[in-house]
Amino acid sequence: GDVCRRTFLIFNGDIAVHTMSDPTPYRHQVGGWHKGIQSCVLKDKEGLILKPLKLNANPTYGQKDSNPMPRSSTSDSRKDSDEELNPVCKDELEFYQHLQTSSSQEDVMLKSLVPRFFGSREVVVEDGTAVPHLVLGDLAAGFQLPCVVDIKMGRTFYYPGKEQYKNKVKYATQRELGFCLTGLRVFHHKNGHLITELRPDACKRLTVTQVFEGLEMFCQSDSSSSIDLQKAVVTQLLCIHDWFLKQRTYKIRCGSILILYDANQLGNGQQTLQTATGDPLTAVVNGGLGVCGCTPKPQPMTGDPLPAANSDLEMCGHTLTVTVKMIDFAHVLYSDGERDENYIFGLENLIKFFNKRVNIKR
Repeated sequence: GDVCRRTFLIFNGDIAVHTMSDPTPYRHQVGGWHKGIQSCVLKDKEGLILKPLKLNANPTYGQKDSNPMPRSSTSDSRKDSDEELNPVCKDELEFYQHLQTSSSQEDVMLKSLVPRFFGSREVVVEDGTAVPHLVLGDLAAGFQLPCVVDIKMGRTFYYPGKEQYKNKVKYATQRELGFCLTGLRVFHHKNGHLITELRPDACKRLTVTQVFEGLEMFCQSDSSSSIDLQKAVVTQLLCIHDWFLKQRTYKIRCGSILILYDANQLGNGQQTLQTATGDPLTAVVNGGLGVCGCTPKPQPMTGDPLPAANSDLEMCGHTLTVTVKMIDFAHVLYSDGERDENYIFGLENLIKFFNKRVNIKR
């Protein structure tokens, strides 16, 4: 649209230099809106994504003791809220850089659950301003009809320095579900027509019923591959869930999960399912090794139990690539030794939705 009509001059970022010219607006973007205006995500000719970066996104970064070591659980200073938790980094670029250099088991596993990171570059827009951008891998690379859903996670989006978010309900479903749709685009698998496209302004008003209807549409229930699609989504969500159950370092605020597949790959016969890295998978009911190498062992919880998952190779038909990644790391806090219950609550509800038909058992 008009928002993305800019003059582009590329400067070197913090990675090895290679030629990049004439970046164009990224046409598969569904989220990334701020104050009613869609941020202009770009794509270069090499297939890399340039995401506008908000520098110094955490106003309290550096103002408090940034020691990530947890306090004793008996400490009088422990609070139920997150108001005294410290930001890990000043912005999303610093967090991605941290992941690249960290050797901790939690960070190594997290790195497999996020888009590939290629550093940063500056784009000079028409008014002469140099706008910093993250450079990330394109999760929809090679897709002809990319179906995409952007799901913001958590019952609260509060982080230190943004007290106005503490009791604010930005999306109608965030308190009840622990997640909300912030963007959705679905193409029909038979005729290639656009079925629906929801923008963030419309998503804010969606009821719980309407959110589930949007996700049902995303699952393409009239396709013979719908069940396999949902199995692949559940399998990868379980890897994310497993990471959250194990780690005690981070609480992620305003983070999202992006789910993508190519409607053009949804056929009428059985298919080999693949992750974005090309690893074949078929989610099955026996439990075992997850797609990203984790072994999902969900904790007991009220209501329906969460499933575990496995990966297996099914060599028949054509290939369906399903991608599930965590995105948006501008506001990551040290967890003070606690689990990120805010994110986990929404994640478990999301898994229950996608698993209700495929019924992957523990």
